[in-house]
Amino acid sequence: MATEKIVVIIPALNEEISIGQVIDDVPRRELLEKGYEVQVVVVDGNSTDRTRDIAREKGARILVQKGKGKGVGVREAIALCDPKEVVPEVLSLQSGRCYHLDNLSVFLDAKYVIMLDADGTYPPRHIIDFVKTLGSGADVVMGSRFLGEIADGAMTGLNHFGNIVLSDVASLLYQHQCTDLCTGMWGFTAQALRTLELDSRHFELEAELFAESLKKGLKVEEIAITYLPRRGETKLVPLKAGFAIFSKLLERRFWSADGEFDMRLEKSREKAPASTTSQRT
Repeated sequence: MATEKIVVIIPALNEEISIGQVIDDVPRRELLEKGYEVQVVVVDGNSTDRTRDIAREKGARILVQKGKGKGVGVREAIALCDPKEVVPEVLSLQSGRCYHLDNLSVFLDAKYVIMLDADGTYPPRHIIDFVKTLGSGADVVMGSRFLGEIADGAMTGLNHFGNIVLSDVASLLYQHQCTDLCTGMWGFTAQALRTLELDSRHFELEAELFAESLKKGLKVEEIAITYLPRRGETKLVPLKAGFAIFSKLLERRFWSADGEFDMRLEKSREKAPASTTSQRT
């Protein structure tokens, strides 16, 4: 049976406590039975612990990002979906560097790309639901913790409140239902990823993914997921991150990633009310 490829991106920085279990929990067997080959790529933010060693032991490919910040790392990985970005880098490689060649080309023939955090908060079993939704016609899938289940102790009261506020602001600005703007679990068709123009450096990445997807007219859907307590220490500073996310929502609503003033907002195919607070549990 012919197979299609799914690439799972896991951004990581000093996540030796959880990275191995996250990779182990990727449902490779179930996806293979459905006709999908899975490649796991850990986008490492220059970890100083054993994150990269453990990921390699578990069979993941490693992409060590050049800059600092989650947004930078994910953008470097997403760029590898575009042949225009990859071919010049491949041609510049010295002969014999097959390992680097494999890493550069891993995204080129992918059908879907799934992204989830490395801290163990997002169960990889949900990848099957993401693939099903993408296969049903969605271009972008967001995993909503508020439509699913948030385990006790997984989210602080401040983060809970801030996420609701930011999600409602996003819904209002972009006229598309959003219940969990700050989710760390996403799914994309590879074709959709190639259309996104991003400049995020840190935790405002998710806000920009949402904004850009809608401005590009992509079909964005949410599905319910479970959210678990993280393993290890958080790197998120809530108030600082909240301000950056809010600023990115406003910036991207009126400007493109190259700084050009842009008032356009193409409605996604599924129209929904601006405010979604009442739908949360």
